[in-house]
Amino acid sequence: MTVFVTFTMGAKEAYFFNSPTHWAWRNLPPDVEALFTKTPPIKDVLELSLGEHGTYFVSFRDSDGQIYCRHYNLPNPLTEYLYHSHPSIIRDLTTLSVALGPYESYYAYDKSSASWSNLPPNLEKAVLNRLETQDAWKTVWKDQGREAPSFVSLGADGAYFMRTVGGGGSWELKSKEEGMQGTNKFLEGARDFSGVAGLYLFPTHPDSYILLLTSGKAFSNLPEHTWPDYSKMADKLPATVQTSLPVPPSPVIRQPQPQQQLLQPSMAPQHNHHSPTSPLSPQNCCPQAPGYASPFPPPYNTLMQPQPQLRAYAASPVWPNPNPNTAPTQYQQQGAVYNGQTTGVVSAQSTGQSSGGGGVMTPQSTGSGGFGGGMR
Repeated sequence: MTVFVTFTMGAKEAYFFNSPTHWAWRNLPPDVEALFTKTPPIKDVLELSLGEHGTYFVSFRDSDGQIYCRHYNLPNPLTEYLYHSHPSIIRDLTTLSVALGPYESYYAYDKSSASWSNLPPNLEKAVLNRLETQDAWKTVWKDQGREAPSFVSLGADGAYFMRTVGGGGSWELKSKEEGMQGTNKFLEGARDFSGVAGLYLFPTHPDSYILLLTSGKAFSNLPEHTWPDYSKMADKLPATVQTSLPVPPSPVIRQPQPQQQLLQPSMAPQHNHHSPTSPLSPQNCCPQAPGYASPFPPPYNTLMQPQPQLRAYAASPVWPNPNPNTAPTQYQQQGAVYNGQTTGVVSAQSTGQSSGGGGVMTPQSTGSGGFGGGMR
């Protein structure tokens, strides 16, 4: 059973971060937080999405091995999609993903069907252009399923990111924040999205994002209250691979190598947030080093940010200077240094330019990779 990487944030400093080996949460709705404190404990969280006005959806594997879900205040079309007039959910909970956005917008999908409502106009157009046929039980996508959306994230003010099974996609970023602008340049310059696992956007935090590459490297701008938990996970996120199914890129789980046990320093208990390890994670695998303001652990913080920063901003990905005989541009000089190496370098050849903060990308293997126009 696949546990996908999940990052979601809500109002009142609520968040939930999840990977196959670690989860962390804070200020979740009481019914959701009770799942993490009950006895016996749950084994896995498969999906958790937070929306406006207390809306949430969570699916989880309980101690008995069965999969259950809880939800509250979902948009009516989403409830109809999940149940379709049946007494219980008819969708495949092992592959079901739910993206909740503002104004009761959503995009929900499992391995065989999809449903959406109130999407930003450019995203809805991109989805409909890829759709072949659809009924209550099955959604068929063009190019033998390669055009199926496999990752969708909805942000504030109509911002969104979508990638497809075949590596195509569409995006529109609204924020003028420096990291978001750099991320937009990275997306414009990428040949396709085959190297992007997902760009996580948050309706309640317009300037925040996490860009996760399929290599497992992540770039982010997050609010300060998330730093202690995110710093434990940032350098331990798994590499991912996109399967032929219309589901998010799946983590590649590597077998751990035998290692000599080392004594771990005892850490003072942390308050007001929770980050228990899952049953798959070794105890004390990543103790927090106190005093770092960056969401990335040392040596990144030590090399790049010797003084605490006011914002959790990690530099956006960069690509090589296309003309080695000239000095790199200001954007090309950006990058996060980790163990002396520039992280997030993606050799990508631009196949066009968008006219704004958005665009449409076609995978190289299916033809022209030109960018469509986008709006900020």
